[in-house]
Amino acid sequence: MIEDFDYTEQQMIIWAHMTPETFENTDYPRLIEIMNARPRDKRPKTLWDVADNMDK
Repeated sequence: MIEDFDYTEQQMIIWAHMTPETFENTDYPRLIEIMNARPRDKRPKTLWDVADNMDK
C-alpha cells in the first residue's frame, strides 16, 4: 500500500508538476476524486437526459 501511495505521488510530481511537499499536504481523498473526474459526455446520463433525448 505504501508503494501505491509513492507511485501516485511520483505520477503527480511528473505529470501534474506538484512538489512532494504540495502532494503530501494535499487532501488525498479529494485529490483522487479530482483525478477521477470525467468529462460531461463520458458520465452516466440522468433520467432527465434520457427523456430529453427521446423527444428529439
